[in-house]
Amino acid sequence: MKEFGSDYHFLKNPLKCESTIFEKIPNAIYLADGRQGIELLVNHYRWKRIWFPEYFCWEIIEYIRQRCKIEILTYEDYPLNAEDNVIEKLAFERDDVLLKMNYFGLRRYKYDVDISIPVIEDHSHNIFNEWIQKSKADFCIASLRKTLPVAGGGIVWSNIHSLSELAIGVKDDSKNEQLSQIRWEAMKEKAYYLSLDNSSSIQKDSFRNKYIQTEQMFDDLPVCSISDADKSFLEKFDISNWYSSKIENWKCLVQKLSPVMKKKRICILTPKTDDSVIFSLILLFPSCDKRDKLKKSLIEQSIYPAILWDVPDRCSPVSKRFSGEMLSIHCDGRYSSEEIDEMGDIIYNLLISI
Repeated sequence: MKEFGSDYHFLKNPLKCESTIFEKIPNAIYLADGRQGIELLVNHYRWKRIWFPEYFCWEIIEYIRQRCKIEILTYEDYPLNAEDNVIEKLAFERDDVLLKMNYFGLRRYKYDVDISIPVIEDHSHNIFNEWIQKSKADFCIASLRKTLPVAGGGIVWSNIHSLSELAIGVKDDSKNEQLSQIRWEAMKEKAYYLSLDNSSSIQKDSFRNKYIQTEQMFDDLPVCSISDADKSFLEKFDISNWYSSKIENWKCLVQKLSPVMKKKRICILTPKTDDSVIFSLILLFPSCDKRDKLKKSLIEQSIYPAILWDVPDRCSPVSKRFSGEMLSIHCDGRYSSEEIDEMGDIIYNLLISI
């Protein structure tokens, strides 16, 4: 079966590995999931209020509200916002903490020297550019399973603080090992499903149900270490090659699709710096109806795009509009150049018809 997008399937590690994530980010704590990075920091430092950008994954915001019993505040920020004016008008208080988001790997590194409270940067959409090496934020966090082919995994790191005290309470957990085992089984089942010429809906339901089951299980885990299976995989996983492939795949799609996108008034979002690795092919449509029409057509062709994210009605009109008009199409290192070329042809032909 030929399918594109959605959850990762199992990939074999290459025989040679130039660099791993452990070499790229050495001063780090590896956790079961990215949300646990925020939870660990909030509980350790006992901050009273946390500021989230309103354009964010609201399931995570609610998770932090419930798990940490902390006051949640939001500020108006979204991927197209001018970064210079985002923070300056916020009324910070003592024991506040600010979370900033590098949306889709689009933004450039900026050292915010005037922020008077601790800063957490979320790099879940790009953990490979120069920013992570230069960051002067108090802490950085990321969800590894958003950009790497692993069952779970989260990371906290800092270029300016020691993490030794923070790491004391982070232990292995049997529930996470069980969760990881189920997800790895799902990834292997999906890989087998994709290898067949003809596959049944029963086979697909099996791994899809495992993915859904474990998504719910993440909410119930204690803060704990990354699973043995994820750690073992990442110790042999060539992260440099993965992101090099992703960059080339993205460039291939941009080159193929830009002319028809321009005619259809669909914008391809591009990063502000040359060293950035964009999360995916991020498209911005002139209307929600056109976005939804292409999304439906893509799914009919077994290309599964994502909307990142649905945000509540109380968010600003610009954030709501972006949410209603954006679409994310995966083009990461799981796909060969030939597969990306094939997917690009499908998207091109669909775009002509809308």
